[in-house]
Amino acid sequence: MTTLSFPFLPPPTVAFAATRFMLKDVMARLRTGGFSLVALAMRVKYPDLAELKSMTIFAISDMSIFGVGIGHEYVRNFGFHIVPNRLLMASELVKLDTNTELLTMDKVGKLVVTTAGGNGPLVPMRINYVKVKNLDLVYNNRVVVHGLSTPFPRIRHRKDDDNSQEFQIDSRPKKY
Repeated sequence: MTTLSFPFLPPPTVAFAATRFMLKDVMARLRTGGFSLVALAMRVKYPDLAELKSMTIFAISDMSIFGVGIGHEYVRNFGFHIVPNRLLMASELVKLDTNTELLTMDKVGKLVVTTAGGNGPLVPMRINYVKVKNLDLVYNNRVVVHGLSTPFPRIRHRKDDDNSQEFQIDSRPKKY
């Protein structure tokens, strides 16, 4: 055999190896912490996630997912619950202003801060109108996971007037 038979692949870089290790660490801690479906979704998306420098993941507990029977929908829309290349720890997340948009791996949908954080237990932070229940649920140097009460609905900007900053839940059928 010659070297032309197999293309030269450089050895993995230290950064790539560190990301792989940190992803596996987060998946193991999520599995033991009652978020096994999120860990499974991360395993399915592992090739895409391993290429990111950092990420913020919004997760739903197994009890919430199986309680209302939305497991397939959450896994299918998992990219919509990931903010790539941004490590938004609780201290940064609660400082985001209302109407701040966060790009997701979904590329079509955005997350919007609908209620700014830091307002206490009576007015918790909400993104796409969903309550962020647990901040910094699991984290390391490259991955942070925050807990949600339900999966994010898709929302769209209301276009009643040009100065409007209102959003509404998008009830149009989704194409996959």
